[in-house]
Order: sequence, then structure tokens, then C-alpha cells
Amino acid sequence: MRLHIRHETRYSYEAPVSDSIQYIRLTPRNTPQQRIHDWHLQSPGDTSQMVDGFGNLVTVMTLDKAVNEIVLTAEGIVDLTGKPLTKDDSPFPPAVFLRQTQLTEADNALKALAVQYSANKRGLIRLMKHLREHVEFMPGATTVTHTASEAFKLKAGVCQDHTHMFLACCRHIGVPARYVSGYIHSSNAAHVATHAWAEAWIGQNWQTFDVVNTLNVAESHIKLAVGLDYRDAAPVRGVRAGGGMEQMETRAWVTNPAGGQ
Repeated sequence: MRLHIRHETRYSYEAPVSDSIQYIRLTPRNTPQQRIHDWHLQSPGDTSQMVDGFGNLVTVMTLDKAVNEIVLTAEGIVDLTGKPLTKDDSPFPPAVFLRQTQLTEADNALKALAVQYSANKRGLIRLMKHLREHVEFMPGATTVTHTASEAFKLKAGVCQDHTHMFLACCRHIGVPARYVSGYIHSSNAAHVATHAWAEAWIGQNWQTFDVVNTLNVAESHIKLAVGLDYRDAAPVRGVRAGGGMEQMETRAWVTNPAGGQ
């Protein structure tokens, strides 16, 4: 399936920003599951390219002039091949993804939930469904600083929270699992196109676990970055001097050129 992606991110500031360095993970890699035919990233500053420790493509943007807003636009065409995840494609051995982080550390409640499920594909699918049924998808209920345990206590969150909870449980029962950021295509025009999901190492293969959509396959997913949690795979992270209060707006569209939506 061929998909067209356009992603716009706008940062507005109450006062001019004099200096800014941003690490942008908005460029997908070629993998057996996705082939990049065309991709462009527009930004207002000077840019250089690097690959981070997880193998993600990173654009480093530096801006040394005063601005009141920063606009980033990523756009391109990606073919999804439909091939399943199989081999280990990480620079690190899977065991690295057993490490908990501040965002995924499991409290007693999550630990008690995790041990109810077996460390195999069937068990993790059941865990995924449990989390989706008991934690409501509610935009605005959490922020990017909320931990898995906090979102589980609230019983509400968004895709990154569901993913963090799933990672916390997997790692507690000895299953390596990693955070994935990217896009998802849906025929529902109201569906949020930016997305996060998990991949767990079972046997000798990575397996997809999209908790929000209770999917065990990634047939409509475009992968941007992976890491231990959101902070490793965030589309944009950086530092700035000045600017005061910041307001961010982001919009993304994933469409099928042949089929409209």
C-alpha cells in the first residue's frame, strides 16, 4: 500500500527565541516493512544528519537568529510491503529493552497486572486487550511527562501512555519491549495520524503490539523511531534560549493516493 504523509508542527513563543537546537526524528528509514520513495523535511534553521544509538535517523537543526515561531514540515511517500517483523534490526541486543526508565517503571499495581499474563504472544495479546479495556483513550488527560504508573492510576491517557504501560508490564515479566513512534493510516478521517505503539521480542522475532487499536500487526503503520520510551523516540526534542511560554500545534495527514483516505 502506498501512502502519502504530511506532518506540520508549529511552535509559537510569547517572546523571541534567540538560539535553538532541535533533534528531529521525522524521517522514516527503509526497512523490509516500508520503502521510502520520497521524503522532505523543511525547517527554518541549518541542519545536519546523524544516526542515534537506536539506529533512528535524526536531523539536527540549529537556529541562531531571533524568531517568534518555528515551523517544521515533513512530507513524503512510503510504500508498506506487508512483510512481518522478523529479525533483530537494532544496534543493541534485545535484552537492552528490558531496562525500565522513569516513564516505564512499574509500580505495585502494574506489577500485579503483569504477572497475570504469560511471557508469550498469546499472553501479551491478552495483556494488550486488558489495558485497552481498562484505560480509556482520552486526549488531554495526560502530558508527555506522565509515567506509565500515573496513567494506569488515572485509567486514562493517549497512545504513548498505553504503550508505556505495556512496556512496563512486558519488562517486568522478562520480555524485551521497545517504544515506536510513527504514523498510522485509517479510513476514518477523524483518526489521529501521529501514533505510538510497542514491539516485543518473542522467541527470535519482534512482534507488533498496538494497544490503542488492539492490533498485533502493523499493516497500516509507518515507523519513524524506536527507543526505550517516548523520550528516545520523540518526533522533536531540543533546547532554546528565551521565548518564554511555548505553544505547540501539530497536524498530520496520512492518505492513500489511490483510494483517497
